[in-house]
Amino acid sequence: MEKLPRIKEVMNKIIVFIVVFLPFLGWSQLDSNSFWKEHTEFNGYLKFMQTFSGDQAGNIYDQSLWHNRINTKFFKRTRNGENEFFLELRNRVFYGEAIQMDSQIKEILDFDLGITDLSFVIGDADKFLYSAIIDRLWYKGSYGDWEWSLGRQRVNWGINSYWNANDLFNAFTFTDFDYEERPGSDAVRVQKYFKNGANLEFAGSVNSDTAFIGASKFSWNKWNYDFQLLAGKYYNDYVIGCGWAGGIKKWGFKGESSYFVNSETSSSNVASMSVSGEYILSGNRFLGIGLLYSSNGISGGSVISNDLLSFQTSAKSLMPTRWSTITSFVGEINGLTNYALILVYMPGVNFALLMPSLTRSIAQNFDLSIHMINTAGNLNGQNIFLANGFARAKWSF
Repeated sequence: MEKLPRIKEVMNKIIVFIVVFLPFLGWSQLDSNSFWKEHTEFNGYLKFMQTFSGDQAGNIYDQSLWHNRINTKFFKRTRNGENEFFLELRNRVFYGEAIQMDSQIKEILDFDLGITDLSFVIGDADKFLYSAIIDRLWYKGSYGDWEWSLGRQRVNWGINSYWNANDLFNAFTFTDFDYEERPGSDAVRVQKYFKNGANLEFAGSVNSDTAFIGASKFSWNKWNYDFQLLAGKYYNDYVIGCGWAGGIKKWGFKGESSYFVNSETSSSNVASMSVSGEYILSGNRFLGIGLLYSSNGISGGSVISNDLLSFQTSAKSLMPTRWSTITSFVGEINGLTNYALILVYMPGVNFALLMPSLTRSIAQNFDLSIHMINTAGNLNGQNIFLANGFARAKWSF
C-alpha cells in the first residue's frame, strides 16, 4: 500500500512536465522538422470563464476559471491502414468564493476512475485550485476492414440527441457545457466493417476498483434508418439495448433503450428509454423535443432534495427523476451569433431547468459566449430557485 502514494507522486511529476513543456516542444518541432509536420497534429484552446451563482435569499457567489486543453496526435499511414497515438490534456485553474465554500471540490476533481490515476490537483481552502488530467491517452490502428484501439478513450455508442441510454461506457451530463470532449474510459475496442455498411463492435473497460463493463454492438442501415443492437455486462448487471436514427416526414426521429438485469436480485432490474425529435425551421433555426424514462428514477416524495442536487449520471440513471422532458430551440443571427434556449421539465416532482445561451464569433479562432443554468421547483414543501450565470471567452489554436 505504501507504493501507491509514491506512484501517485511520480505520475503527478510526469503530468506537470508534460503540461509545461509539451506545447513548447510541439510548436518548435512543427516549425523545424518536416517529419513532425507530416506525422503530428497539435491543437487546443484556452478559455476564461467567470461564474456567478445566486439563490432566492439574495446570496451571490463568484468563481473564475482558466481552462486550457492540449490535443496531440501522432500518426503513420500505410497502404492498407493507419496507426495513431493520441495524448490530450485538460488543465484548469479555479479561484473565487465558490471554491472556498465547496469542501468536496478538491476530492471530486482528483477522482479518477481509470486503471492508472492520471489526475493531479493542488490547492487549499483559500479560494484556489489547480487541476490537470490526462483524459485521453490511447492508440488506434486499422487494417482493411478492421479497426482497434487501446487506452483512455471515448467509446460513444449514443444515438439520441439528449439522453443516451446506450452509452454504457461514457455517460455524461448535458449541463456540463464547458466539457465538449466528454468523459472517456480506459478501454479496449475492436470494430469490423462490412461492405453493406454494417458494423460489428466489441468493447471492454476496467476501472481502478476492477469494476468491469464489456459489451458488443451490431449496427446496420435499413429503410433509411440506422439501427443498433447491443448486449453485455455492465458492472453487476447484464444489459441488452437497441437504438435507431431516421426520420418521419420532415422530423428527425431518434431513440435508445437499455434494460439492465441485476445478477443478484430481480427487484433491482432497471429500464431506461429515450426518444427525440428534431425539426429544421427556416432561417437556420432548429427545434428539438425529447423524452426520457428511467424506471429507477424518483417520481415524487420528500427524498428528492438530496437525490436531485447530488445526482451522479450513469448509463442506468441519466436523470434523477422517472420522467424527464426537454425542449430546445436553436438559431443564428447573421452567421456570427448563435443562440439556444433549453427547457428541461421533470413531471411528477415539479422541477425544471432553464438554460439559455448566446455565442458570438469575434474572429476566426475567438468566441465570446454567455450561458445560464437556472433551477427552480419545490423540494420538501419549499420553493427553491438557483441561478448560475457564465461569461466565457475561448481562443482556439
